[in-house]
Amino acid sequence: MGLPVISVEFKKLASTAVNRSIRGILAVIVQDDTVTTFDYKTYATLDEVTEEEYTAENYAAISRAFLAGPYQVIVVRIGTTKTMDDAKAILDKLSPNWLCAVPTAFQAGVVAYVKGVNTNRRIRKVKALVTGQESADDIHVVNVANTAVTIRGEASSTAMALYLPRLGGVLAACPMDESVTYKALEDLASAEPVEDVDASIDGGDLVLFADDDAVRIARGVNTLQTITGDLTEDMKKIAVVEAMDLIQEDIIRTFKAYYLGKRKNTADNQALFVADILAYLTSLSEQDVISRDDPITVEIDVDAMREAWEGIGTDTSALSDAQVKKKTFRSSVFVRAQAHILDAMEDLYMIFTMA
Repeated sequence: MGLPVISVEFKKLASTAVNRSIRGILAVIVQDDTVTTFDYKTYATLDEVTEEEYTAENYAAISRAFLAGPYQVIVVRIGTTKTMDDAKAILDKLSPNWLCAVPTAFQAGVVAYVKGVNTNRRIRKVKALVTGQESADDIHVVNVANTAVTIRGEASSTAMALYLPRLGGVLAACPMDESVTYKALEDLASAEPVEDVDASIDGGDLVLFADDDAVRIARGVNTLQTITGDLTEDMKKIAVVEAMDLIQEDIIRTFKAYYLGKRKNTADNQALFVADILAYLTSLSEQDVISRDDPITVEIDVDAMREAWEGIGTDTSALSDAQVKKKTFRSSVFVRAQAHILDAMEDLYMIFTMA
């Protein structure tokens, strides 16, 4: 009869994928000694934030995080003499989608933390939003090239580190069927110009630029520059990586909830799991999260199974692929999948000829 509960769960996850993608959680690190009775607090709206618990500068930075309407903002508070190492101890208890730090001195530490914590075992990948970190070279790190902005109604400029929570809120609240490219930041009067916008973008920087009467995000890119192994050019786009992360999280959580330790590792159970993943990805294609015009395949990775058996001295050369599939390897499930994650429409090339 199959595993109907799991099929229903995958269908629910697929049908709610776009809505869930706007429910991003942003963590903001601040150094603040105003109130020392907590090390972090989680807020759903700005109304929940007590202004008297933070310095004026930190409160202003935190308040900007809510402008785009992310699902939650977690403020990680450490003392003014504390370091990024102290913040890491708190972050390890949390599971945000996006992370930024108000202190300028913490930017490199945020990059190092995200690179270190995003192991294969971590279900929810955390993405960093930083400034001044051009060489991060990572799909989960976004670096802002501009050094400062001027907020409407304010005479003096604001350092980019203090504006990162605003941009983090934009990234956390962006649905998976959109991108932040050309997103207008209505609260800004101007942004410190970047000398060569195109070169900066190509170098992996997120750039703010003046476009007529608005300041906009030029293109939603991360810092990936080195294309090796399983990395592709598509993965330089924030929107693509967001979809990748959500799909991976959905599949791993469902596997852990319904399969891990709950089913014997038989070929039949593996086939059911593969079928459910295929149905999930097919449903995502109906929402234009992944392409419906490109092949979507999910299958048992026979080559990996052969390699596992050969690795312990078992010769599989005489076995057909079907026989290898039946010969499940201990507690391991080897699956490979292929699908094309869609990016947003961002570039127009048009030739207009006068008749």
